[in-house]
Amino acid sequence: MKTGKKILVVDDNTEFCENITDVLELEGYETVEVYDGLDALDAVKEDGFDLVLMDVKMPRMDGVETFRRLKEISPVLPVIMMSAFMVEDLIRLSLQEGAFGAYQKPLDLKRLFFSIERALPNGALIMIADDNEELCANLSDTLGEKGYRVTVAKNGETAVKMARENKFDIILMDMKLPFMDGLKTVMAIRNFRSDVQTIIITGHKEEMGNLIEQALKEKAYTCMEKPLDMDHLLECIHNILESDTRN
Repeated sequence: MKTGKKILVVDDNTEFCENITDVLELEGYETVEVYDGLDALDAVKEDGFDLVLMDVKMPRMDGVETFRRLKEISPVLPVIMMSAFMVEDLIRLSLQEGAFGAYQKPLDLKRLFFSIERALPNGALIMIADDNEELCANLSDTLGEKGYRVTVAKNGETAVKMARENKFDIILMDMKLPFMDGLKTVMAIRNFRSDVQTIIITGHKEEMGNLIEQALKEKAYTCMEKPLDMDHLLECIHNILESDTRN
C-alpha cells in the first residue's frame, strides 16, 4: 500500500542506496537516491520530500554540514542520520542541531521504520519513561486520544536509546527506574537533546527528593506526583507545545 510519503536517501555507497530504497518502496514509500551532500541540497530545492535518510560520512560534504544547509532550505524537514563508522562527535552534533534520529549501520530495519513513522508530520511525539506497565498503558491511551504519538521506555537505558533514535517533543520521566535512575537518564539524553522538555513523574517524592531537585535545576519543566492529575498534566503538555510554537 502506498503511503503517499517521499523519502530522500543520501549515501555515497550506491549498493546500500539501492538496497534501502528497495526496502522502503516495499513499505509503500516513494524514494529518490543521491550520492553526496551537494546533490542532496539540489534534490530538496527541486522536489518536495517528507523525510531525508542521510549518511554522516560522505565525500565533498559530510552529513552534518549537509544537514545544516538543508535546514536553511527546509527548516522542518525531518532528517535521520546513519553511519557505518565510529563518528560519535558528528552524530552528537547532528542531534544537537535538530536531526530527528541517528542509526549505526548495519541498520535495524524494525527500529528504523519505527523512527520513520514517528518523524513524518503528525501529532507531537511523547516518551513515557516508567516501569509501571499499568500507568504507561493508561497514559498512552489518554494521550493517544488527545492526538499525541506515544512511545514507552521501561528503563533508563532504553529511554536514552529511543531519544537518540527519535526526536521527542516531551519526555515524562519517572525518577525511580531500573538500571539507570531518572536523573542520570535525563542527563544522558541532554548530552545530545538539550532542547527536549522533561516532566518528572514520581510516586516517591520524599525518597527521590534530591534527584528531583537536581533534575529541576537541570531545567526539567516540572515535577508531578502520582497518582497523576491528568487535567494538570495535559495542561502542562499543552503549555510546553504552545511555548515551542511561539519560539
